Amino acid sequence: MSVPSDSHLDPWPALSYPDFAGTQYLLHMGLQAVGKLKLKAPFQPQWSAIVIAMSARGLTTGPIDHVGGAYEINIDLISHELIGVTSWGRVERFKLASMSVAEFVQRLFDLLQKLGVDVSINLMPQEVANPIAFDQDKERRPYEPALAHDWWRIMLSTQRVMQVFRGAFEGKTQPIGLMWGTLDIRDVMYNGKPVAPPPKSDYIRRNAMNAELIEMGWWAGSAAYPKPAFYSFTYPQPAGIEDAHISPASARWDSAMGEFILDYDDLRQSKDPDGDLLSFFRTAYNAGAERAGWDSKLMGSGKPV
Repeated sequence: MSVPSDSHLDPWPALSYPDFAGTQYLLHMGLQAVGKLKLKAPFQPQWSAIVIAMSARGLTTGPIDHVGGAYEINIDLISHELIGVTSWGRVERFKLASMSVAEFVQRLFDLLQKLGVDVSINLMPQEVANPIAFDQDKERRPYEPALAHDWWRIMLSTQRVMQVFRGAFEGKTQPIGLMWGTLDIRDVMYNGKPVAPPPKSDYIRRNAMNAELIEMGWWAGSAAYPKPAFYSFTYPQPAGIEDAHISPASARWDSAMGEFILDYDDLRQSKDPDGDLLSFFRTAYNAGAERAGWDSKLMGSGKPV
């Protein structure tokens, strides 16, 4: 059996939020612009059609319908390029490097024009504090290729464990992938019951939080929580969930965020990161499902028929 040339790479590499923050900002805003292209597709419940998927080399929109054909945007985090391809045979690309958000978005739309794709988007970012319109965000932002690559590898590994956990669930789900609004990879499961969104919800949350759900995911950190972490929450939040026992031992309930947290650095110290992450997903799900009265039959054996 041949060995992949990158087999020596750590599936759970180190990632420091303070080091990654600048690159993360450029990626976040750039991927919001890319993700908004998917809003041209017909709306699917709970925004299920807008996910950016993992690929073997980075991230991909998958095919986006356009005038009887389709185009696709790929973010290659090995060669560090944004690549556009079409069903009519055109291919265009530009190099990912330090630049402003305004320059990134201009390059994206120049690429789309060369592909023959005539499309427009709302230039205001979503789900971020103090948003700056893409074309007005002209401060030069760093792009560190090694950090962007490690960020993607962590998401790829997270998806691998999510797929194992997801295999036992027999209810409604969504595609696992990157939610570009909040820049986290997430897996979400539903029990089939509608519910009112939180009071004073905006348009995004009204259409995302209108069904009972349990969500789990990973994000690379923020100014409010400056370190990478896995999370899980149940909506609506059931009484007593904060007292649930979950594993591994380093996982905990964070009252400020209203969710279970497992810091990424704690997982990296484990002798079995995949096993501990799977345990976190399972115990966090059980804590929510039991207290919220979900049908126990939703979590089946996970064995193939």
